[in-house]
Order: sequence, then C-alpha cells, then structure tokens
Amino acid sequence: MNTAEIQSELLEDIEAFESALRKFQAGELPENEWRPFRLVRGIYGQRQGGTFQMVRVKIPAGIATADQLEMVAGLSRDFSRGYCHLTTRQDIQIHWVDLARVTAFMRRLAEAGMTTREACGNAVRNVAAEVLAGVSPQEAFDVTPYAHAVSDFLMRHPRTQGLPRKFKIAFSGSDDDAGQAAINDIGCIARLRGGERGFEVRVGGGLGTQPHPALLLHEFLPADRLCASAEAIVRVFDRTGERKDRRRARLKYVMMRIGIDGFREEYERELKDVLEGERGKPFPDLDAYVERYARTPTGVRAPSEAPAAAADSEWFRANVQAQKQPGYYAVTAWVRMGDITSDRLEALAGVARRFAAGEARISNEQNFVLRWVAGQDLPAVQRELEALDLAAPNSGSVFDVTSCPGTTTCGLGVTNSKGLGHALVDFMNRNRPRFTSIPDLRIKISGCPNSCGQHHIAPIGLYGCARTVGGRAVPHALLLWGGSVGSDAQIGKIVIKLPAKRVPEAVSRLVEFWRSEHAEGEGFSAFARRVDRVRVRAVLEDLSVVDERDEDLFRDYGEEQAFSMGEMGPGECAS
Repeated sequence: MNTAEIQSELLEDIEAFESALRKFQAGELPENEWRPFRLVRGIYGQRQGGTFQMVRVKIPAGIATADQLEMVAGLSRDFSRGYCHLTTRQDIQIHWVDLARVTAFMRRLAEAGMTTREACGNAVRNVAAEVLAGVSPQEAFDVTPYAHAVSDFLMRHPRTQGLPRKFKIAFSGSDDDAGQAAINDIGCIARLRGGERGFEVRVGGGLGTQPHPALLLHEFLPADRLCASAEAIVRVFDRTGERKDRRRARLKYVMMRIGIDGFREEYERELKDVLEGERGKPFPDLDAYVERYARTPTGVRAPSEAPAAAADSEWFRANVQAQKQPGYYAVTAWVRMGDITSDRLEALAGVARRFAAGEARISNEQNFVLRWVAGQDLPAVQRELEALDLAAPNSGSVFDVTSCPGTTTCGLGVTNSKGLGHALVDFMNRNRPRFTSIPDLRIKISGCPNSCGQHHIAPIGLYGCARTVGGRAVPHALLLWGGSVGSDAQIGKIVIKLPAKRVPEAVSRLVEFWRSEHAEGEGFSAFARRVDRVRVRAVLEDLSVVDERDEDLFRDYGEEQAFSMGEMGPGECAS
C-alpha cells in the first residue's frame, strides 16, 4: 500500500468522524449510535465527564519513527496537558483532549501517517509484537513484517467492522513469548520447520474478570496462510460470539462454550470459505512486507564493541541488551509508569534519530526501546537519556512496575492504580539494596478487575477494589500470586485483599519470604509458581486488618479526601 493510498484512507476516516460529530452535536445522531462509532475511531470518554476525551493512537507492533514521535509530542502539548501514556498494547494515549478539537487532532496525526482507527471499540485492536523482534538472539525469525501484514489486512476489513467485542492479536519470536501470545484472542509464535517459516497459533486467550489462556489451534501454520487463518478466526467470532451480554462477549467465552474441538470445526469451515470464496479484501504480499520491515535500517553506524566503562555500569546491565547482529545493542529508555512528557518525548525522538536509525519501539512493559545502537555510541546514549530522566537502571526488574491509569482518568477505575505504582517505586527506591538483584520479580497493577495493567500475568499482581469498614469505604488491592507468560504461562491466583496503603509492606514481606525459602538458583517467578498461595496468605494476613482509627487507610493514593466508590464515572476503558 503506497503513501497516497494510506493518506486517502486516513482522510476518509477523519471526514467520516467529522460528519458524525456534527450530527451528534446537532442532536441528529443519538448517543447509543455515536458512542460505538466514536470508540471504534479510538476516542474514549474520561472519568471526569464533560467533553474531555482520551485519544488512543494505534501503533502496529509499537514501531514509531522519530518524526511520528515528534508529531505525537506536539499533539500532546497543543491539544492536552503535555504528557502521553504508553500502553501495554504498544499504543500511545493522550488524555484531556476536548471533543470539539478531536478532528483537528486527527488531521495533524494523519500528516505523520498515523491513525486512531480501530484502536478501541468492537474491533481488531492494535496488533502487538515483541519489542526485540528482528534483533533477539532467541527468535526463530523476525515477526515484525507479519504483524504489520495482519494489521493492515484486518484494518477496515469488511468482516471486522461490527464484532461482538474487542479482539486482540500478538506475535512472539520464540518460546519465551515476549509478545504475550498466551493472553490474546490470536497468539502467534514463530516456528521453523525444515527451513519453512510458520507459526504456532493459539486462540481464545484473554484476561479481565475471567482470565483464560489461549488454546492451541495450529502447531505449525505456514506463514503464507497467516492472513487467511486470521480472517477465518475473526469470522467464527463474528458469527458465534455473544451479542446480548457484553460481559460474556469475548472470544474466550466461545472457547468455554464449545471447546477447542468445536471451535476447530467452525474454523475449518470458515477457512475453506476464506480460501475458496469471494475475497472481501485481497491478501497482502508477504514478501513485500518482509522486504520492507525485516532488514537492517538505513543510516546505522558501523559498530564496534561497547566500551568497558559502559559495560560495567548498572545501567548497561539493566537497560542494554546485545542484539543478534554483532556490535549493535537495544537500549531501554525507562518510562516510569508509562507516562512521558511532551518535551521528553520530543527529545527522545532526537536521540532515536541520531543513534537508533530514526526509530523507537514501545514495549508491553510501557517503555521505549532504541535498537541498532552501535556499541561505541552507548555512553553518549546513556548521557542523553540521563538528561531526560529516562535512564534509571530499572528495565526488567521489580522497579519496572506496570500500571493502567486507574482513577486518574478511567471511569471504570476503582482505585488509583498509578498512584499505588508510584508509591511502590518510591518505597523500593528508598530501600533499593533490599530489592535489587531479585531475578524475575515483576509487579503489575490494574485499577479494577479488567486487567488493563495485566495483573494476572505477573508473579505479584494487584487490582483495585474496596471494602467497607465501620460504614466507610477503604481502598484495597486484591493480590494475585504466581502469574507468568512464556512456555509455562500461568494465570495468577487470588491470595488476599489488602488495604492499598499496606501494599508496599506486603511486597517487602514477599521479597523476604523468597529470600528465606527459595531453592538454589530459583528466581522469584518460579518460586511464586511453586509456593502455595495458602502459605503466602499466612505471611500477609495481619496486614489485611483495618484499624478504624488509622485515617490514612481511608484515603487513596494522591487523594486528600476520604475514598468513595460513588465517584466512579461512566466507564469505557474495557469497551
């Protein structure tokens, strides 16, 4: 698809949105029709109500050029409050955009070849891919071209415009499942068979109030069948998914109802029709996608080995990974809780342009990764990131807490998950020696059960809830234990409900629990999968008791007034 065609489609989307917005403002388009139209164009209402919107920018595989990052930085400065939020699906969200200005926002965004189309609503959401695709030493092959091909193929596809619910797709290059295929409606893991490229395909994964791991559909699907398979799976969902009760409308509930064998029968029928029937949209030329995306970028510097000074630093050990291409490195710019200011984002774009072939990728851990950094440039990159406060040596560690926005903007949020995340990071930084060098300990937080912060797949997961004590509401977090992705993927198990203000102490105790009882060479994640939650509950039980005299327990993080469930607004986060 050439640039002119892309621009034409983007402009058509914008004009359609502008027309619908005028009709809605004139009272000619009812709310029950406007809301799904708005959502599928990536525009969410906020907890605060009124005309404030959250705009989600769809970024396939999390890949953005330096020019695109500068455009987003400018938009967040000109249309919002000067910061952006990185999501676990590798999108960028900008909050506090006035509805009347959304069309102008979209037009500016289109100038950079970017869109909000199908970033939300009952559509195929952003197609995700592991952030090291193409440079990971472990991968079977680079999944980037295939993620882009599937994204382009299903975008605006006539069979994806009115699905029962949202639909998510992710790609990983190896069994470590860094792209999180295990929790997606379609999860693809790269496989080689006799030199032929293909994918292990899993279906029906998802988190939320009833988490469900994806089930095996294909041990090996030839790569040239990928788009046909994706369309067939979407068709089954479109035809068999629940349309009356949104709470049971995801693909995982189809799997629960008919099982993988029943699903496979439906799928084989649809796949035959996809391959032999009339095409609603032509299949993409995969060779062209491979040629475009699976190559060494232009403009990279000839590499040399990393200087010893950089290799000996804590920053290098935490935030730098050697690529499979000798002499090149992938550098994580650590973005605390996924929030980055416009000025920092704009400056980061400059770093990417000078040192990383003009590109950055968003990780599902809510960070930016700069790839193709030549070894000799690592000290300069470190200095530049330090100046932007993006060089904390926290990547892949317990300090790299994942969180959704929670009650800061989301109407479905019960508690301030982001505030809890900041409190945890601050607490652990004050006691940093106790929390460093704990292998495989990650913490993920959501503000409600919907798992936008992916609390089900971390060794320690937390989600916001409440409890009434003495007639007053107390913000709490439900602690889950032992979640993971990868070859041994597991959904975390509910352990105990704790006052939100007691969570830092709970994490501290669990770290000491691991120190005293882990087997030799056993990381925290393996320990959490092995140790029964009954024992974990015993370690934390006294923290669950609420003293009515402790007024701080009755206030959520970042709030001066007493916590109240009545403050929840109209929720669209899980829409």
